[in-house]
Amino acid sequence: MAAIPSDFGSGGKGLFGGLSATEPSLANALRDVADDLANIRTAFVGLTAKLDGEDVTNLDTDYASTLDPVALLTTKA
Repeated sequence: MAAIPSDFGSGGKGLFGGLSATEPSLANALRDVADDLANIRTAFVGLTAKLDGEDVTNLDTDYASTLDPVALLTTKA
């Protein structure tokens, strides 16, 4: 599991964005990516659950068991 700590990149050359407040550090960008991935996974799992619950004939009803991704490896610490 790749935990991204909140102090990642501090003191390291080349790990920061620009010195202005508009450019995020690498650590902030990675934490944002971790949030984005978690949100996408949550939405996907919700979609497959909804598809499984639909009352239609001649369609698969095991989307969640066959399509849901495993737990994310990238997390925030």
